[in-house]
Amino acid sequence: MKEDLYIYDILSDIYKGESYGERALGRSRAKGAFVTRTVYGVLERDTHYEYVIGKLVQKRPKPYAVILLKMGFYMLDYMDSVPDYAAVNRILDCAQELGKGAIKGFLNAVFQRYLKDGVKLPKSPAEKLSVTASVPLWIVNKYISQYGWERAEEFLCREPFTKQHIRHNARRTTHAELGKMLEIAGVGYEDSGLGYFVDWGEKLYSLFKQGYMTMQSLTSMKCCRMAEVADGDNVLDMCSAPGGKAIYLGELADIKVTCYDIHEHRVELIKAYAERMGADNLEYKVCDCAVEPFKPVYDVVLCDVPCSGLGVAASKPDIYLRRKREDITALSQKQSAILNNAAGAVKNGGKIAYSTCTTLKEENFDVVSEFLRTHINFDLEFSNQFLPDGKGEEGFYAAVLRRKQ
Repeated sequence: MKEDLYIYDILSDIYKGESYGERALGRSRAKGAFVTRTVYGVLERDTHYEYVIGKLVQKRPKPYAVILLKMGFYMLDYMDSVPDYAAVNRILDCAQELGKGAIKGFLNAVFQRYLKDGVKLPKSPAEKLSVTASVPLWIVNKYISQYGWERAEEFLCREPFTKQHIRHNARRTTHAELGKMLEIAGVGYEDSGLGYFVDWGEKLYSLFKQGYMTMQSLTSMKCCRMAEVADGDNVLDMCSAPGGKAIYLGELADIKVTCYDIHEHRVELIKAYAERMGADNLEYKVCDCAVEPFKPVYDVVLCDVPCSGLGVAASKPDIYLRRKREDITALSQKQSAILNNAAGAVKNGGKIAYSTCTTLKEENFDVVSEFLRTHINFDLEFSNQFLPDGKGEEGFYAAVLRRKQ
């Protein structure tokens, strides 16, 4: 089936690193619900299926065979509408279409072994959690050490929350009016208080394109509101792209926002976002905010720093493929450099709003604690770690640091 070839091609691009998840998953949505569900499902269960392959196969297969096996395992496990024999045959046909007919016997033997005997889970509690939650073991061990077993197991084993969070554009409509627009468009929704949880589809595209609404996670919005911007504030957004937080802050108060990012193409993303939303209170500059010299002229500095993204892995499952243990040290050093540099941009009495979309203390509490240790002219006003709750809240961290008068 062509659907299976699409699934294979998209997964192949992701696994080879030739296409990052959001772009590749955007391609999957264009190919239909079955393709999207399978691509997401394979990525979400990647750690689990790596373990399964290791148990069923003595020598690791070629990359193309690994992808076909994972596709087959997912269809066997989760596609109730597809009988087991049909799922196996689809993968064998896909291998034939790819010019890999020589491995059909191997694939079939592995699938039959899986259907007959399954695989035994590890005895070690941490390893077992890694396999059942399909999260790399090094991340599981960090969570257990930082949050304790029960809490780590609780948020790692939650069912992914699949609905998209949207919000109204305050420059063009209101929260209540957007709700009426959704009803007229025949879009089901759940009110989050700050926006709406919806199933994304074509019915929403017109409202999106016209700038009546945009996609922004509920937790991201909460982090923005913690900055408590006020009319007349001069705001700096140090790592702004794609611009969602800067544009939202500009709707919360009558402020000027200067948007910086390190790459020109990312600054262009902010400009395009602002144009769609009708945001005319933004200025832009390409620079490295870890080293750019600043003058203390800003009332609020937003440091939404580059991070591992582990807090949003449920909606971006390719994150677990790309992140390595050694990344965390490099990221925390970069985060500290940006935060330290932000100190020179804040007025006396002004504040820094530091945020990430990760759940690791090395990128959150530890970075902020070290900053406070070396910057005695700042006080911590607020600090909170959000953990995925299965109801639409994702793994974000937010802290507000006030510069003393």
